[in-house]
Amino acid sequence: MTDLCRAMPKVELHLHLDGALRPKTALDLAAARRWKGFDAPLSYRQMHRRLVVPHALASQKELLSYFETPGLLLQTEEGLRRVTRELIWEKAADHVCYCEIRWAPQLHTEEGLSVRQVVEAVLEESAAASRQTGVIVRLIAVGMRTHPLEQNLRMLKEIASFAGNGLAAVDFAGPEAESPDALEQEAFFFRARELGFEITLHCGELPDSAPRLAEQIRRLRPKRVAHGAGAAEDLALCALLREQDVMLDLCPTSNLQAGLYPDYQSYPLPRLLAAGVPVSISTDDPVLSDLSLSDEYRNLLRAGQVDLPALWRLNLDALSHAFLEEEEKARLLGWMKDWASNVPELTEG
Repeated sequence: MTDLCRAMPKVELHLHLDGALRPKTALDLAAARRWKGFDAPLSYRQMHRRLVVPHALASQKELLSYFETPGLLLQTEEGLRRVTRELIWEKAADHVCYCEIRWAPQLHTEEGLSVRQVVEAVLEESAAASRQTGVIVRLIAVGMRTHPLEQNLRMLKEIASFAGNGLAAVDFAGPEAESPDALEQEAFFFRARELGFEITLHCGELPDSAPRLAEQIRRLRPKRVAHGAGAAEDLALCALLREQDVMLDLCPTSNLQAGLYPDYQSYPLPRLLAAGVPVSISTDDPVLSDLSLSDEYRNLLRAGQVDLPALWRLNLDALSHAFLEEEEKARLLGWMKDWASNVPELTEG
């Protein structure tokens, strides 16, 4: 099971760039720039504690606090390029054949970079790493719940020329409990769609958030939702997701670390599948969660959440919902099916 999880070509749709900053890379960036908070030399162990979640936390808010150090350090083109390159090579080593990487360009402009420079750096480096590794990569720009609408609209203006040129979609993220509802920034989604971007958003991660998620799906019409596992508690919402073919990009370990579920056995994946809800499986933040996609697959298999053939079908379904050009999607899907044709563990059942 372990070898097959690693060997199979995998699709990952929910992946944060700033959640992939390695401790060694962070130490190098801190030493080179002597940024505030890093004047005193840090050991690897000290930096590791700043970046890697050690256990289940009390809340989503506490989990998001682990983004503070990446936010401080990823303020240069050099840093953004390095973390992008390292992430894609890491995904290649785990046999991820397609991934979508998201990040909030506005959060990397505190030392003088423009939003356009931030996006150009990540686009150029992802394209280079894609050529070198063979991993197909598309990018997603994130608008922030904590930013006013005007600021998020300015971001769209600066990234408009990149639509369809590697930058495939926009997302909307941030602390769901404390920050404004996405519906208060409906104009952001309307404008993004006008510019040609696909739409996803973070929602439905917290308890009792199903009614809000249902209303956002109706009004904002996203093609996918980041997280959303709480939909399992609402059969009407499950029906809406199924009927509109809106995929939930689930990250089980991340949700456990945010204190939302006590263990993998409690995760509602079987209920979502039984209700016919489209879902994909991702790591969310591979360094924060100390997790590869193969690891996440094994976690679900060991917990009895899914079997291998069902997991493979989820993997193929993830690609069918990817923000990828249809011709390229069909080519990659054919290659993945050919790969699995002689692996009975994936196709039986």
